[in-house]
Amino acid sequence: MRLLVAVVAVLVSGTAAQCFCCLQGKGARSVQHFGAPTWTLAAVFTSTSVDLIIALPDYASAPLRPIAPYRYSSPERVVYQGRISTGGGFGGSSRTNPCSPTPCGPNTRCEVNQKGIAQCRCLANYVPKGNTIVGCEPQCTIDDDCPDDHRCQGQQCVKVCQTGACGAYADCSARNHRADCKCPKNYIGDPHTRCTLDEPEDRVRAPAPYTNPCERFPAPCGTEANCREEGDRPVCSCPLGYEGNPLERCIKGECLENNECPKHRVCQGLKCVDPCTYNDRPLCGRNAECKTKNHQPICSCPERYIGDPFNSCRIRDDADICAPNTCGRNTDCKVRNDRAVCSCIGNYIGDPLTGCQPECSSDSECGPSRGCRDNICVNPCAYDACGENAYCDVKNGRAVCSCPEHYQGDGYSRCYAECTKHSDCSSNKGCIKFRCVNPCTLGPCGVQADCNAANHTAICSCPKTHTGDPFEACRPFSDADYCTPNPCGTNADCQVGFDRSGEKRPVCTCPSGYIGNPKYSCNPGECTQSNECPKNRACYMFQCMNPCYYSHTMDRESVCGENADCYVENHAPTCSCPPGYIGDPTRGCSIDDRRRSGSNRYNVGYSK
Repeated sequence: MRLLVAVVAVLVSGTAAQCFCCLQGKGARSVQHFGAPTWTLAAVFTSTSVDLIIALPDYASAPLRPIAPYRYSSPERVVYQGRISTGGGFGGSSRTNPCSPTPCGPNTRCEVNQKGIAQCRCLANYVPKGNTIVGCEPQCTIDDDCPDDHRCQGQQCVKVCQTGACGAYADCSARNHRADCKCPKNYIGDPHTRCTLDEPEDRVRAPAPYTNPCERFPAPCGTEANCREEGDRPVCSCPLGYEGNPLERCIKGECLENNECPKHRVCQGLKCVDPCTYNDRPLCGRNAECKTKNHQPICSCPERYIGDPFNSCRIRDDADICAPNTCGRNTDCKVRNDRAVCSCIGNYIGDPLTGCQPECSSDSECGPSRGCRDNICVNPCAYDACGENAYCDVKNGRAVCSCPEHYQGDGYSRCYAECTKHSDCSSNKGCIKFRCVNPCTLGPCGVQADCNAANHTAICSCPKTHTGDPFEACRPFSDADYCTPNPCGTNADCQVGFDRSGEKRPVCTCPSGYIGNPKYSCNPGECTQSNECPKNRACYMFQCMNPCYYSHTMDRESVCGENADCYVENHAPTCSCPPGYIGDPTRGCSIDDRRRSGSNRYNVGYSK
């Protein structure tokens, strides 16, 4: 007969607890708690076969306390009992979410059971740090955090001497968190691989070697169940996320965490359920709406309803919306789109939800650039404080008026200008910055330039003996200046010459091969030699001309003498005395007194 203790568990999911109770002898040797976050001792049972696994709900309010005050060898969860009042549980009058804000510590999650009780549960591989209200922590981080016969693996204390720690038929003992493997008496071999019996042939065989009770046949545990050795006995349990009788069969639940369910469902009792209902009863109050966001139920009153969504919602009217204390003091409340809109009354500022107050009562409260008018900080210059055309500046909250530069008058009454346009001034002055000023006094001309004011404008020019840009600088003439820029006509050449008074001046000439007036234009000539002209013409001054009347001197007199005839042969003029005349035709012909017939011809020129 073994004395067994039943552990009462209230799971977050609201289903049967996953727990193990292994007590031997007359008292408890060790207690291991798994799965549920709240436990309480309930009853004592006896059995002649296996330990009993019992789960009974217990919703009685009790102070938070640990079931066992010490750390166990390999717990998946160490659970604490406690209840957060919800004003009568599911049917109470105060339906606040007991997990908002969460009463649980770090590395925990808070869940609400079917009775509306907040339960703190450690995350995977974590154990309570004193209790789950304080928080959870890894069971271990180094081997020294575990008993000497355990070691730290995956932040959990696990037995050193587990199946496979030593070889077959070897004895295993824990020492300093490590397995010490030895072959038993009368056995030899490598204890880390296999020990074999060492005996004479006539010696009686030793007893059968030790076997792990979890490896016996038939298997002591059900399908999908875990088995571990406790005092040479198998102890069966369903893995985390499974439910059922571990002696028969463990069935995997639909979920273990909320994130394994759709966002509008929560994981309770290893199932994805609608958090807005518990046992087909609505979570929220009458007329309230329940919506699920990120696995959390949210109760709210629908549009145009007010009240406590966890208790009851009712239709609201304007009086409800703008009820007293909706807005702060010195405010107006108006209803717009079924909402209260608070605003400060005239000349008051602040947050209308908390209260409004005058913006100012003196200039000193408005800063250096503003003044206090009717309890409002304003720009004093905006109140027509200054005269016409005046400038306004703010000093110590007051308007200070002044006339602009070049203006005359009183800034508080009127500022005026001497002129606004040139015609307001005499012709030798211009209106500059509202004053009549000789424009030449402003230095508009360049160096050595002359400045004369006429028609309100400065006229700049260089002296007769100078040249240049009168707006930049003037300088004395040089020979290059007479022909720069070229004052002559197109294609004409410019050279420095002298006029009749002996003063230097530009002289224009057409270049060789060009003809025309060099002051206006020079054009290419008709010819450069006579053979470029008809035979009855000769090339003079780059033109084809009658050689009888044009010579190299370009006069229009005949090249022949008086009374002589002129004929052109091969570009050259030929002179001859006509019949009845005698003499030198190049000088002149006279009547032949004897009137004898005859002809004298003289070639007076030659042309190629």
